[in-house]
Amino acid sequence: MNNISKANTWRKTILLYRFLRYRKGFGVHSPFAFSFITRVVDERWEYYCYQDIELIRKQLVQHENRPVHHEIKRSHGELLFRVVNYFKPRKLIQFGSPAGIGTLYMASYASGLNCLVLEENEEFAQQTRWSLQRKAYISADIRPGDYRQTFPKALQEMDKVDFIFFNSPQTLNRSFIDEALKHIHPDSVFFIEGIRANKAMRQLWKELCTSPQVVLTFDLYNIGILFFNPRLQKRNYIVYF
Repeated sequence: MNNISKANTWRKTILLYRFLRYRKGFGVHSPFAFSFITRVVDERWEYYCYQDIELIRKQLVQHENRPVHHEIKRSHGELLFRVVNYFKPRKLIQFGSPAGIGTLYMASYASGLNCLVLEENEEFAQQTRWSLQRKAYISADIRPGDYRQTFPKALQEMDKVDFIFFNSPQTLNRSFIDEALKHIHPDSVFFIEGIRANKAMRQLWKELCTSPQVVLTFDLYNIGILFFNPRLQKRNYIVYF
């Protein structure tokens, strides 16, 4: 058995264990956490925008004449939409946007959002612009360039940010998180894609779960969601997803 097969087998084993032990909010006593799991993570309503966004994904593949790599997959995008639709943030930042599909899921719940989209790769930024042009009511400020310059500037402009979608596990590190933590308020939410994408991300996730500023964490295997409200009890919830 090669390394890829071993990794796939291990992942399936972990997901089966999570399915048996951590689904549908079993054993969760916190009203906030139980509501979030049952009404957001496990919610399966087919929202109007899902099919529209997936159609844009297909059109983008045809437009680029090649697969769209590194974009958020459909189930993760739908969860991203449900999270923002539940908490209704108005000031949002996306850190990494390979082709704009994640941006569409993040910003489709309402119009008139203050949404900044950061992407180091100019080609990816162009793909994001193309995708967002398909949805006329979504307005997002797309800023290509080095994250070390664009991210601090975006945070300073926002002052206090409601929601950050970290979608670049190959680039994200603790210094970016620490910079973002300077601009949170009690109701801020971080949505991190790829917390098990590599060794560095796995270590980063462990550090975040024990960080004094992070109060509540939800581990959805490849997605991590962070909350900062001091009124909540500090805890890391493992959730089947």
